[in-house]
Amino acid sequence: MAKSKVIDENDLFRDKPQYSNKKLKISLPVPPSVNHMYYNTRNGGKRLTPTAENYIRVSRALINEAIEVQRWLRQKDSTWFYCDLVFYFGDRRIRDASNCLKLLLDVMQGIVYKNDYYCLPRIQSVEYDKENPRVEVCITTQSKNDRIKAINMQK
Repeated sequence: MAKSKVIDENDLFRDKPQYSNKKLKISLPVPPSVNHMYYNTRNGGKRLTPTAENYIRVSRALINEAIEVQRWLRQKDSTWFYCDLVFYFGDRRIRDASNCLKLLLDVMQGIVYKNDYYCLPRIQSVEYDKENPRVEVCITTQSKNDRIKAINMQK
């Protein structure tokens, strides 16, 4: 069976990007890690910390502003996205940047993309910037060629 036919038949829900040349670049504060975004309630549940709630509020405002300025167009619901990230931490402590992904991807859900299920995060670098800690985000759509290249990279 031809390789492209196997890829097409072995697919998840996937829409072809309508606006494949669009990029959304956003500079956001560094999100709290998974270890610092929840606290336990008396009933055994979990709630977001005030720090996490504030992060959501501030970040969504920055995302909405970037969408307006850059004229980001919402794609079809089942379009897959690459989310390229560069973290700039404000100190030299050793930390796991991947622990910051949960809240970062969740905050863009419903604004940049329908669901973070469709987001493929790629941490490109972790840097130090004492004066301006942040995470630089670049959102692009995944084309069929990008997908095939990623699949073949693992072979």
